[in-house]
Amino acid sequence: MSKIFESIIHKRLFHQVKNLISPSQHGFIPKRSTATNLFCLTNKIISSFQIGSQLDVIYTDFSKAFDSIDFGILLNKLHGLGFHVNLTDWLHSYLCNRSLYVYFNNAVSREFSGTSGVPQGSNLGPLLFILFINDFTSVFKYSECLLFADDLKLFSSMNSNLDGVLLQSDLDCLFKWCTVNKLHLNIEKCSILSYTRKSQPLNHVYKINDRVLSRSDSVTDLGIIFDTKLDFSQHINSMVSKAYRRLGILKRKTKEFSSEIALKVLYYAHVRSSLEYCSIIWDPIYHNKIEIIERIQNNFLRYLLYKKNGIYLQDVSSSYLRDMFNIPSLCSRRDVSCVLFFYKVINGSIDCTDILSAINFAVPARSLRNQGSFPNVYSRFKYIDRFSLYKFYKTFNKISGELDIYHMSPTVFKSNCFQLLYT
Repeated sequence: MSKIFESIIHKRLFHQVKNLISPSQHGFIPKRSTATNLFCLTNKIISSFQIGSQLDVIYTDFSKAFDSIDFGILLNKLHGLGFHVNLTDWLHSYLCNRSLYVYFNNAVSREFSGTSGVPQGSNLGPLLFILFINDFTSVFKYSECLLFADDLKLFSSMNSNLDGVLLQSDLDCLFKWCTVNKLHLNIEKCSILSYTRKSQPLNHVYKINDRVLSRSDSVTDLGIIFDTKLDFSQHINSMVSKAYRRLGILKRKTKEFSSEIALKVLYYAHVRSSLEYCSIIWDPIYHNKIEIIERIQNNFLRYLLYKKNGIYLQDVSSSYLRDMFNIPSLCSRRDVSCVLFFYKVINGSIDCTDILSAINFAVPARSLRNQGSFPNVYSRFKYIDRFSLYKFYKTFNKISGELDIYHMSPTVFKSNCFQLLYT
């Protein structure tokens, strides 16, 4: 009953405060995700590249953020947001009157009361944490930020050393906010990455509490490896290596399996899913990268054929095997995923104004048959073609005569996308 009651409180509470939550926050918010967070960053980087600028991004790390929330400060913030005193009293009881104990090797400690931290694994815990840190976005005067729960990125365009000074000023404001609110930055794990295609970038020195932040050539951000050129080769190589290991485990553990359906389910869950996480961010355009990823699935298809016939056949084409087992190519699945992502943005299934405002709609002077719904973007730079928004323009315009992105239901649109783009 307590979980049900907590769920009801969360639903009613979120409905009241959702308009107060910063649009920069993507964690634990319905209709937002790691993909929306990373797209917003990628869009900023691409925009910076297009004008020949540099984007400095400071990646921060909080020490035990969820466990460090001070109850008194949290309740004061909730009161400041307009929470009724009866609700804040109930939340005080919910947070403070909790008995905790440690269980280890069949030994149980004496019960004790927690003095800080929101309950993890609960419905209310993440929402209370988001409301606690929600106000620190207002302290940044010269830079922008993106959040996924406690994962914070602070960034600004660099056109001169003055821009670095201004970003440092906002970094100082962040440290002051952390001090006042009793949250601690793990400075050793904070780093700076300068995204630029310049041969001589600006290397401003950033500090937190007089400690210099380390510079990196790459960083893992929400599971995706970003590099200074936005190339994603390092991420693809790492992803492929992990996928081969998972496929190897799958083969070893399914030696006695004979069910094609069971093998497919295991492959989809443990291998293919890892090859498709946030694919709209890193989707490659070069044939060699596409082929490297596709080989993993081709390997699995030949394993399925071996299970079916008892022998490995190397001279069978991959397209034949895909048709035989009704498994589309990974490349075509990424195309469908890209189109569906922006369909959801346009129709409100993804709630992110920054992404929606980035989409340009083609409005022809007169009605033409087969007129694309979105502008065709031409550039001599390959990194532009890799950008998911421009890939969406190109992919959707090819099939726009068969699809109505504004009025088709999600089920019908998805089904038609599969038919038109799957190979």
